[in-house]
Amino acid sequence: MKKTLILFLLALAVLFLGTAAAEEESTILGKPFPDFTAADTQGNTFTLSEALKDHDAVLLNIWATWCPPCESEFPDLSEAYEKYGDRVAFIALSCEGSDTLEVIEEYRVNHGIPFAMGRDEGGELSDYTQAAGIPTTVIIDRFGNAAFLRIGAFSNADEISRLIEYFLRDSYTETSVLEAIPADASTRAFPVFAYRNYLLENENAKLVTFWFAEDPEPVTTYVVNDDTARLRLEIKASDDPTAVVYYDGLQNAILTFDHLLKPERNTYIYEQPMPGAQEKDHNTYGVILDLSIEDDPDGIMIYLISADEYIEEFADLLRSSGYTDVTWRVEETAPAVNPEPEAYALYVRDQYGAPVPGVFANFCTDTACTPCTSDENGVITFDGAPDVYHIQLLKVPDGYSFDKDFELYTGSTYGEWILRIRKD
Repeated sequence: MKKTLILFLLALAVLFLGTAAAEEESTILGKPFPDFTAADTQGNTFTLSEALKDHDAVLLNIWATWCPPCESEFPDLSEAYEKYGDRVAFIALSCEGSDTLEVIEEYRVNHGIPFAMGRDEGGELSDYTQAAGIPTTVIIDRFGNAAFLRIGAFSNADEISRLIEYFLRDSYTETSVLEAIPADASTRAFPVFAYRNYLLENENAKLVTFWFAEDPEPVTTYVVNDDTARLRLEIKASDDPTAVVYYDGLQNAILTFDHLLKPERNTYIYEQPMPGAQEKDHNTYGVILDLSIEDDPDGIMIYLISADEYIEEFADLLRSSGYTDVTWRVEETAPAVNPEPEAYALYVRDQYGAPVPGVFANFCTDTACTPCTSDENGVITFDGAPDVYHIQLLKVPDGYSFDKDFELYTGSTYGEWILRIRKD
């Protein structure tokens, strides 16, 4: 119930149509994709079988001109086209009946989209994919089979590159269905904490809970009476910040959690200008952070309201959507604070999340270095005196590798990080 309500409110507040969902199960994957033909906006004809004669794959994007998440991913798709267009054919087809070729061409020019765009006539391809939302992206491999399906916008250009390169490998000699985008295998470090937590750093912020008859669990919001909301977020070592996504409604972007990393503070900071009173159509704003983990299926759901006078309007929004006995109250609660760690700890993981024992690293100051090794659980612990240490990777087990230019500087107090290396 709570998940349904929050997603409904987010849709009302920011016109969020389509989700940042992970790749979904589909009955079309691994099967031949229909050999479709579509006219594009520049008078050309695109035929799947013809495109596969001189390309290693086809990227089909189903979208509509009114869809904000569709718009948010087009710059990243355009970047991928510039990089891979000689080997991968791109085609974006609108499933909206009122999107004429003239409307689509104007949209393409205004957004600087370099690849072919047209119409999904009669919604046939959209119906075939059985997609629950848009944008929908299908990769049809060199053998003409649907090998990947994503419902929801891509988070960034890097994940599109990792996806495409999977199908361009020389070792791709038969259809291999890809259920998730390959993880970023670069060597990186992400700060983690004892438990998941978030703290609004605005001194004048108010915590408000909304209650209603349909669900005993309240909806939590913050009232931010400042121009900018500043939210500090903390995650556990079992979470993957490169897999967490959130939708930024005011910037119309779907981003991964690691974009919030502030290395100088060893934490994650979400900063969002709050809409003013003159923007009453957007007086409520929701932030959704979906951690995609088994013990927290709802993720972290946070709502920000831009001024005190909008609290009752938010309650009216709930009432108008069918919820009854809506009440609210300002809470007098102190924010939860993570306990201070008692040592420096590195949780060494490969790009698939598996622990890596036997990794050697140095903790160095200006005067001395201390070598440490990850244990059978992939954990390196160093309890030397707190200082600003330069962590250097020295050696990894056979079958693994790391980026030679990687470096991590700790803060002057104890802390913990996920340290990711590459399984070759």
